Amino acid sequence: MQLLLITGPAGIGKSTLSWEVSAQLAAAQVTHAVIETDELDRVFPRPSVEELDRIQPGTTDVSSINLAAIWSTYRTLGHTRLIMSGVMMHLDFDKRWILAAIPEARITAVRMLASEPTLLARLAQREIGSGADEQVQRSLRQARRMASEDAEGMVVLPTDGKGPAELAGLILQKIGWLNASQEQA
Repeated sequence: MQLLLITGPAGIGKSTLSWEVSAQLAAAQVTHAVIETDELDRVFPRPSVEELDRIQPGTTDVSSINLAAIWSTYRTLGHTRLIMSGVMMHLDFDKRWILAAIPEARITAVRMLASEPTLLARLAQREIGSGADEQVQRSLRQARRMASEDAEGMVVLPTDGKGPAELAGLILQKIGWLNASQEQA
């Protein structure tokens, strides 16, 4: 199964890009599923390690359990492609929990990058609540860290001056999901 993992700092446009990739795939009649990783562990109170261990021994995060459960349904329905998005500050770690949930996944990671003015403009459109200032600082820290890290083995996607449709087209071209020869890969 092929998994497109869209990463980048909070507010850069990962969800928007995921939705646009999905729309373009749907227009081309390519079966796929989309999962926002934030929704895999949005629960209060957080389950304890003991509770998780009872469900699946050795598991310490509910995200992996939930991803496995959701993907099981999609797999049964015949899906072979999954689009996931999330910040993914520790990509090697994140790939491990994803592969624990979906061992057959062939992951293509995309790291979205933007200049600080672009990121700030995007955050200003989305962050309007009481935590806006904290989120801006957190996003800037994430962006700076990601920009300074080695991007070997992933697709780096500069986003300044490009809209979601253009970015989705670039990604789909790069990964080949619209090619007829890869339809059932």
